[in-house]
Amino acid sequence: MRRRTKKTLWILVPCLAIASLTWFAIALRRGIVAAYCECGITCIIASYAEEHDGRPPTGWDDLVGYEYYTHYLPMPRTIDYAASHLSVDFNALVDFHSGKIDELPVDVVKPTRGLTAHWIKPKPMLERYFRTRELPHGAFNREYAETARYYAEHYPID
Repeated sequence: MRRRTKKTLWILVPCLAIASLTWFAIALRRGIVAAYCECGITCIIASYAEEHDGRPPTGWDDLVGYEYYTHYLPMPRTIDYAASHLSVDFNALVDFHSGKIDELPVDVVKPTRGLTAHWIKPKPMLERYFRTRELPHGAFNREYAETARYYAEHYPID
């Protein structure tokens, strides 16, 4: 190999390796945030349905005000932040609740950013809730959510 080619490779290969690792780290972080949003929104959907006699939400606007019904929703605790990381099939939730479909689609709640391979499985959690009314782990009732909201607003962590 020529000297110039070796020099180019010694510069190019490490730069590509660093760029690849940086991309992977960013995608991994986004994937972790999306996984927590996914789990949080799953709990919030179940909490919403619990307070509305089992009726699921029909859109993101229905979930506003339920940000403190789970501890899984990452900061900033807003539905808009979760909506920027997730896609929720609200029509499938309504159809499943009304009995038009027997099971929810696999992608009823799915991340739209970052790596999607993770441990959160919202489909069985939501199906179990709508069949047995068993809240998913991490879903809070109104009293606990109001306490969490009070402490978050009066004693913020900076």
